Amino acid sequence: MIHRHQLGKVPPKPHTTFYEGDKLLMEQCVTREGFDGPFSILYFRKPPTDETRVDTMTVEGFCPLEEKTDLPLHRRHIRTQDVPSGGDFLTARRTILFNDDIQIGVCKPDEPAKHFFSNGDGDECWFAFDGGGVLESIYGTLPFKKHDYVIIPKVTPYRIHPQGGSGTFLVFEAASMVDVPQQWRNRSGQITMFAPYTHRDFRIPQELLEFDESKHGKPPYPLVIKRDNRLTIHLFEHFPHEVVGWDGFMYPVAFNIHDYQPKTGLVHLPPTTHTTFAGNGYVICSFVPRKTDFHENAIPCPYGHAAPDCDEILYYVDGNFTSRKGIEPQSISLHPMGIPHGPHPGTYAKSVGTDRTNELAVMCDTLKRLRMTKFADSIEDKDYHFSWTRRQK
Repeated sequence: MIHRHQLGKVPPKPHTTFYEGDKLLMEQCVTREGFDGPFSILYFRKPPTDETRVDTMTVEGFCPLEEKTDLPLHRRHIRTQDVPSGGDFLTARRTILFNDDIQIGVCKPDEPAKHFFSNGDGDECWFAFDGGGVLESIYGTLPFKKHDYVIIPKVTPYRIHPQGGSGTFLVFEAASMVDVPQQWRNRSGQITMFAPYTHRDFRIPQELLEFDESKHGKPPYPLVIKRDNRLTIHLFEHFPHEVVGWDGFMYPVAFNIHDYQPKTGLVHLPPTTHTTFAGNGYVICSFVPRKTDFHENAIPCPYGHAAPDCDEILYYVDGNFTSRKGIEPQSISLHPMGIPHGPHPGTYAKSVGTDRTNELAVMCDTLKRLRMTKFADSIEDKDYHFSWTRRQK
């Protein structure tokens, strides 16, 4: 999805014999959009099809999805900072909001990874709120750091090891590819010189994943697969995630939000200026510290906005967000289509004359209504909708 990459050994031409000693290796093609989209080709010593048993699994708050229905339409504040840690990178996942195009959740693991996981429902984009770690996948190992986005392509077997054994993550799952928006690419697929990042900003796996019994244990080896919001456990008598080599365009990447190059205008620019990744029906945007607008009468605080065609969520990471009061790091605000939203009282005038903002936040706009889960309802700040008219501290 960024550029072609290769790790390990591959034959001179795809779909031809490739031996390790006298053993013919198994080629596997991972293709998107049928055979019309980006793809990677991997070479296995043992076929990745040789499961010995399949079981079912549930993760409360993640799979299956449980929608909170019959909710009134209003602005919402979900306090994910109140979510306790517990479980590994999979069992600690909790879905907050969702529609047919994207699911948005959080994960606060504090246990070692027990399984590899493959999401057959879509690409994933993890945002590391408070620390780094290592992603192990079929494409190799990928270290990541605090405030990285880590993009994991659909059906990629992987597991996450947070640094120090625990972490906090915002997690997007998209039905379509999480990709560089078309406006940031030229007709050859290269990221343009006026994009808010460069090819050099993206980090990719540099070492193949090698089986180690001390880390990966003894058989059977479980792979949890998600499809249609259900989980199944596929068990293997051999370790199924070690390859001799691969090449192609599909593999995990990491990008740090602080490498995003923000734009500033004469007057306030719309949030689309901050678009970082995009797919069908949604965009993911990055708000980073930046110089504010330079017109002598500019109002740096975002103007009031009525968006009848999209829902908007913000995940607050750090700093003082210009337009909001009563918001803390890890808060998620939802401003739904059909209701105007705007800055809290006092913040609009207070921003006049400022020349810099230190906000750090992740935004997602969706074209379809976001529905809320029962878990999100349990951690919602029920008074948020009225915070524009009730006294703010």
